[in-house]
Amino acid sequence: MNRVDQLANDLQRAGRASELESELRRLDYAKLSPSEQEAWWHAYGICAFQAGHDREALQRFAEGYAKFPDSSSIRFSLGQQCVRGGQVDRGFELFRACVFPRVSRQFTLAQARYAYLFDRYADGFLFLRPLFEAYRQLRVLDDHFLYMRGLPFFGTSFGYLGAFSLLSRQFAELESLTEYAVQSCHDYDFEQLQAQLRAWRDGAFDDLLRCRQARLMRLPANFPAGYTRMAIAVIEVRQTGSFKDAEQILREVPVTPEDFPWLEDIRMLATAAAAHRFGDEETERRLSEGFLERQPMLFEPDHALNFLLLEYQERLKPRALRSLNSEADAAGPVT
Repeated sequence: MNRVDQLANDLQRAGRASELESELRRLDYAKLSPSEQEAWWHAYGICAFQAGHDREALQRFAEGYAKFPDSSSIRFSLGQQCVRGGQVDRGFELFRACVFPRVSRQFTLAQARYAYLFDRYADGFLFLRPLFEAYRQLRVLDDHFLYMRGLPFFGTSFGYLGAFSLLSRQFAELESLTEYAVQSCHDYDFEQLQAQLRAWRDGAFDDLLRCRQARLMRLPANFPAGYTRMAIAVIEVRQTGSFKDAEQILREVPVTPEDFPWLEDIRMLATAAAAHRFGDEETERRLSEGFLERQPMLFEPDHALNFLLLEYQERLKPRALRSLNSEADAAGPVT
């Protein structure tokens, strides 16, 4: 049993996660095993990161990496701090040396998200490929089945891949994956998968709209439907002839406390996109600023793509990156 991991888990369950750093300092480091010492350094760096002390987190991860250069978790975290601190090339160099399954699904998607933010589409494809190789081997795409095996939901990874494909205009991998999934895999909605490909690649949304409407009809009466209703609305908005109509469609989508709370941010971003489409600059400015206050790192690329907001969100990316760089400047020089 790794005593450091056990300590972190026990504190988390007890609602005392904020005490982790002080408890780590109380451990007799010299008596820890090598794997526990590695976990100690990673947890020690995470404490600074979670406290918002980016410069201190960088220093801790760098020291841990010097002691444990083969640690993929420390390598990832050091790479993340380099990216956040302005050393983007160094950060991605570290990321490329610790791809899945050497790092967890959470770290893999974080790497891909940074690749999206910094327009590193080739790196994005690189980080995702090991996931799709695992899907190809398993052939079962059921969410629970994949989650229990340490993989992201297939739809999440497919959305990330779709985003990089659309932004780079390179659809070969997405097309090949879709064909393989339809022909060789099971436990998935393959009709929707194909409709997503056509929508993202060709700008043809009719089939995707029908799939989403059919899904809404199949949902149980007590099942949260806000996600599906909002996904339908963003397609319908594309067919409107005025900002007033677009705004009304989005405003009338019901979002309940049982739905994802970030759907309200989708509503805000979609309304800003509609304002941009119809030339309402003041409304767009107000809504986009409000969105960036709530989502300073923008939406994950799969969410932005699934709600057909990826291309509009690109307009906001320079402002999001300026904010990230400002935080790095405020933290002081990176060493």
